[in-house]
Amino acid sequence: MSGEPAGTPYWDPAELPPQPQLQGVVTADVAVVGAGLAGLSCAYHLAERAPGLDIAVVDAEQPAAGASGRGTGLLGPRAGPALDRAVRRFGPRTAGRMHRASQQAVRDVIDLCARLAVPCGLRPGEQLMVDVLADAAGADPARVAGWLAAMTRLGLLRPDAGGRPRYAHPLLRDAVLSGWPRPRREAVHRAAAEAMLRRGDRVEAVARHLLRTPAVGLTWALRVLRDSVTVAVHDARPADAVRYLRRALDEPLPDDLRQRLLTELGSLEYASADTPAAIARLAEAQHLPAEPRNRVRTAVALGTALAGRGEIRTAMEVLRRTEGRLSGHPGLARTVQTAGALLSDDDLATRQEVYRWLSETGRVSPELVGTAGQALLVRYAATAALISADEAMARVRDLLAQPTDPLAEPFLLGTAAAVAQWADALDEAERLVERGLAGQHPSLLHPMQHALLNTRADIVASRGDHTRLLALAADPGPGPGPTNRDAHALMALVHTGRTDEAQRYADRFDLREVPENWELNRYLYARGVLRAATGDPAGALHDFLECGRRQSAREVVSPVVTPWRTAVAECRLALGGGPEALALATEELRLARVWGTPRTVGRALRVLGTATGGRRGLELAEEAVRTLRDAPVDTDMELIPALLAQGRQLLAAGERQRARGRLREAADLAERKGALRWLTLAGQALREGGARGAVASRTGAEALTGSERRIAELAADGRTNTEIAALLHLARRTVETHLTSTYRKLRIRRRTELPGALERGGRREREPHPGHRG
Repeated sequence: MSGEPAGTPYWDPAELPPQPQLQGVVTADVAVVGAGLAGLSCAYHLAERAPGLDIAVVDAEQPAAGASGRGTGLLGPRAGPALDRAVRRFGPRTAGRMHRASQQAVRDVIDLCARLAVPCGLRPGEQLMVDVLADAAGADPARVAGWLAAMTRLGLLRPDAGGRPRYAHPLLRDAVLSGWPRPRREAVHRAAAEAMLRRGDRVEAVARHLLRTPAVGLTWALRVLRDSVTVAVHDARPADAVRYLRRALDEPLPDDLRQRLLTELGSLEYASADTPAAIARLAEAQHLPAEPRNRVRTAVALGTALAGRGEIRTAMEVLRRTEGRLSGHPGLARTVQTAGALLSDDDLATRQEVYRWLSETGRVSPELVGTAGQALLVRYAATAALISADEAMARVRDLLAQPTDPLAEPFLLGTAAAVAQWADALDEAERLVERGLAGQHPSLLHPMQHALLNTRADIVASRGDHTRLLALAADPGPGPGPTNRDAHALMALVHTGRTDEAQRYADRFDLREVPENWELNRYLYARGVLRAATGDPAGALHDFLECGRRQSAREVVSPVVTPWRTAVAECRLALGGGPEALALATEELRLARVWGTPRTVGRALRVLGTATGGRRGLELAEEAVRTLRDAPVDTDMELIPALLAQGRQLLAAGERQRARGRLREAADLAERKGALRWLTLAGQALREGGARGAVASRTGAEALTGSERRIAELAADGRTNTEIAALLHLARRTVETHLTSTYRKLRIRRRTELPGALERGGRREREPHPGHRG
């Protein structure tokens, strides 16, 4: 092709071999238009990954004739606008991903140059240090390199892992620098920061020098420090972000910007477990002038920090004072009220007072509490057993469809996610959680951050993913006491048969030192599960009863949160208290039917069946299994104990063959979920019933559960996952989970292999439910 040269590159074009002219028709598998950095990189990596492809690169001029051939050649992390502007334009999470991708791009280029031995004069590490020192000191680079080489030979310096010269020992560094007056050292660090900034070095490398200087008083210094905060926050290094923010506050700042930076600093100090410093910073920010939205952000952050330290009344007073200053901003005032309602969950008396006002106002004038406040009322009604899951979800979805102030949206999303999780709308709950977390500002303390993480753990627990639950618990909570995630982790350890580890986990917390809050109630329930599993029904009974007492005092009576009544009933049965167990199980079934989800109803039916016994008990046990098995979501963590209970009752009734079928299904499900404790219990019951051989069929068609076989047969008949989900009233994710397990058991990899694998294993129809006609 021909045309006028686009420009002269900085390197000699004669270095390139001659390129053929495009003439006539050229056929290729892939044509890349443009031989700049992007085009050549694309062609190279494509050829590397698919060597058989015929790739043609086409350009009107020679390679890198445009901007690609006239760059400085300096490798540095930057993608698009500066980091602070990228945060404002794209949001903190997207900006963080952009920055990390640009950092990886630098590493990729260096790696590529090394692998291909590209003679590009790449000078990482020491040479860059030479250039920076020469620039900062105004000296000849050759002389600086000589000084460094001489000091290295004398043993005063040695290169670090990146090739940069460093003092051989901290004492040596201190001895050298102690002879410098402080102003001189500060001037050198500033000069180094300016030189590195001019060269495009990493923003944190520049900021580290600024940490050793007094206020610069120029905009570039503040921009570097704030960009470094953003990078450190996105890399989950709050302590580094705190250092940069503290230094940024040394710069001359207008009051409104100082107020915002103090709010960020207090939030990050709280994340670094420095609660006293955090509260002091946030309190200082509260007394500085700021526009109303920033006043709300500061008040919510300060209230959250105070509540995390157990000072609920003080937190509520902070929020009330802020609300009183928002007379001209009713939407912001509603957001502050909603924050107060959420934080009041940690204090019984305050919670009753807040929800009394919220309920009365919402009943008369719902617009005065806003969409987020109305969502909290739906949550309250759900826990008080006043509405069904279907009604709660209808209300929540209606609220989500209404316009909401951005500051109030996190409260709406977090509350809606919790209700959706209770309603077993797990996919919807998960989407709401992710949407809520994506909207959280990583540098601002907000109570919904912790609430959303708790709901995520609730969702994972509902799906029986014990490994992920334990990973989620590794992230510490905001206070000294156990969190909801700790409760789930404790139960996960019990379910997976690691009771010794669970006991050590439980021993970490002295509950006498923990302030009253709803998460303590969850943890009491979890500790009761541990005690019941380790042969201490009396200790378990104490924990379950205390949990129930605390929940009832908070008007949390629905079993959707903590099914303490059935837990107490099982302990009563173990201790010989049949009548009390029957009464509790009956009451829980009544409350479970109000909410109406298979998970809560199935659990209550199971325990009531065990407490009832006899033929009626068998009928209730069968109803429990049927309710859980036919649920549109994964209810295996309730189905397994229901199958175990039914199997034991069938054994007691002399129906050994049916009992073994139920117990084997329980064992298969327990094995799939990694629930070793239930797998062990199923094995014991099977041996008591005369079964021989392996407890669970690990592979082959005989290893399929009833649900897996039913879904596999529909898939083998050509049904899509969507069609199967609609036909069986299941979530598509549930269908996919069952098919994944089926492929593993049948040792196949493709859907087309299903018919043959099922035929080889011998198809059999599922045992019909009682009352089935056909």
